[in-house]
Amino acid sequence: MRIRIRLGQGRRVKQRKQEIRRLALGAALLLQPPFLAAAVLALWRFGSDLGWTGDFVISGGPLSHWQTWLAIAVLFQSAAIALNRYGNVKPHRRAEEPAPQKILKSEFDRVL
Repeated sequence: MRIRIRLGQGRRVKQRKQEIRRLALGAALLLQPPFLAAAVLALWRFGSDLGWTGDFVISGGPLSHWQTWLAIAVLFQSAAIALNRYGNVKPHRRAEEPAPQKILKSEFDRVL
């Protein structure tokens, strides 16, 4: 006696991977405004230290240093770059190589 169990077709792995890549691209896009904000705050604090701009919003604590804001900006941008690289991967396809061409050295080679 044979018993067959029929299971419904689930999602294909390839389709799931494409969805994750799309989400990675969306997350990378959403990391751009926080990067820009952190970079602006780093420049503002640096300018405040040099006396070029007005007082910085945060006067004390670890977020009152321009180095902290610069590090945060670098982290946001690095994460966005990594997600973009992950999301933009194209499927690997073999490029067909052209057949090697024979170099003719004399008139005799043309006859053959």
